[in-house]
Amino acid sequence: MKNLIILTLLLFTAYSSNNLNYCVETKLETTGISINDSEYTIHIDIKTTTDGQQNLIIKMDLKNDSHFVSPNDPGNFSGQFYMDLGSYNDINFDSAIIETPKSKEGFVPDNLGFSKGNWVTTDTTYRQPIYVISDEDFQVFGRVNFVIEPRCTLEQITFGIISKNGVLKVIQPKC
Repeated sequence: MKNLIILTLLLFTAYSSNNLNYCVETKLETTGISINDSEYTIHIDIKTTTDGQQNLIIKMDLKNDSHFVSPNDPGNFSGQFYMDLGSYNDINFDSAIIETPKSKEGFVPDNLGFSKGNWVTTDTTYRQPIYVISDEDFQVFGRVNFVIEPRCTLEQITFGIISKNGVLKVIQPKC
């Protein structure tokens, strides 16, 4: 009987510990998504301004002297920072993307010598105002593309935006 009581207490303690960890992990999911790479960290989230404007926020933290071409570069660079949504039935971008701090034209070293362009070489935040079209709950998917230099690799970051009861949340797709 004594062994049965001890076993029951141990099982209850183990069950309670697992449920507590589950609650903590669930709360962490509500702050957008972050992806860490050796050359950058990207964080994607939704923020609402005091006047109710919804904004998709993309924070790029660069490492190891990495850089990429700004979405505001007037040229026609292949691999320029680009963001899109797969569906425009429920949500759409409301205006141009806002870059802080704004990139400036300059030269960066590459495998051909130096390239001229609006290169992002410091930690930068992008704010994209969004417009919600649908009053219903929905889920849309988007992506951010850019070539990270000097590694010269095309980075494709996918994300989802879920609207549940009028509240927007960024998620990382499971696929």
